[in-house]
Amino acid sequence: MALCGKGYFVGLLLVVAILEANACNGGFELIIESIENCGGPNQVVTIDPKSTASLTEDCKVNSKSTVKTSGFKTADMTVTISKNGLPVVNEQIDLCASMEDSKNNKDAAEIMTMFGVPDHCPVEATEIKTDESQEYSLEKYKQHLFLAEGKIQVDCKVVHDNYQRS
Repeated sequence: MALCGKGYFVGLLLVVAILEANACNGGFELIIESIENCGGPNQVVTIDPKSTASLTEDCKVNSKSTVKTSGFKTADMTVTISKNGLPVVNEQIDLCASMEDSKNNKDAAEIMTMFGVPDHCPVEATEIKTDESQEYSLEKYKQHLFLAEGKIQVDCKVVHDNYQRS
């Protein structure tokens, strides 16, 4: 069930399932069941619902996607992650502070640079496109992939300063 925000809330629902198959680590596959942009015309970040992601046999994630942002100076996100229907994470994140902090995290900085994600605020209105040639290795997390097995739902709501009343 998608919890779509109204007003200045921005909703983003991403459902991911990692099921046993003949792929990475002898049995994992990444399947995106759906991407829903629930924030209406005032949504600050929009992901193309036709976006794809896959897990290669050598444990790399690649994606083909388009993400648009209307830009923002401040943004606070509430993220809820559920696994097999049970909430496992519910967290409030200051996106601008998190982007700044990523400069001190080698893994986060690598992902953000690879996919063209800004590392500071303000974020200008932009469109970011990825293709399958951009890959991120999960090799160092390989032994923990079994923890992600099952259906994972990520629900993000963002309150931002770029809200335009319609």
